[in-house]
Amino acid sequence: MSGIDAHLPPDLALSPAVAYAMLEIAYLVTAIDGRLTDEELAAFQVLAARLRGLQSVSNADVESLVAKFAHNIDPEDIVARVQALAPKLPVEHHELAYVLALALAFVDQDPHEAEDRLHTVLGDVLHISADRREALARRVALDGGGTA
Repeated sequence: MSGIDAHLPPDLALSPAVAYAMLEIAYLVTAIDGRLTDEELAAFQVLAARLRGLQSVSNADVESLVAKFAHNIDPEDIVARVQALAPKLPVEHHELAYVLALALAFVDQDPHEAEDRLHTVLGDVLHISADRREALARRVALDGGGTA
């Protein structure tokens, strides 16, 4: 099991729309620093499969998802997209969306100021208290984000 898998409940069942939104949010939080490492893409591939209830997805599927999400490349556009998308998630999935975005962004173990700012925006939009965000971030950081 990869590290990113450790942040997913074993019985997770999401609607396609919620899974897609969580994937896009996680991608955007990770991509705001202007780069995606091989490790981040590998973790994103695992996440894309698990959020959609699959064992695996192809590289072509990942490339297709990245192409769909990558049209928001300007940091201001990314922030606006996260602010528009996150409130549409069911409340019961807010913390999971936050944790997955953190975990994917932490995979490269290279914190970036833009990622930190977007984590704050995401937490605010999802109405997760500062104390709870800190606890969730500590939990994710202990795992190193999601590397295998």
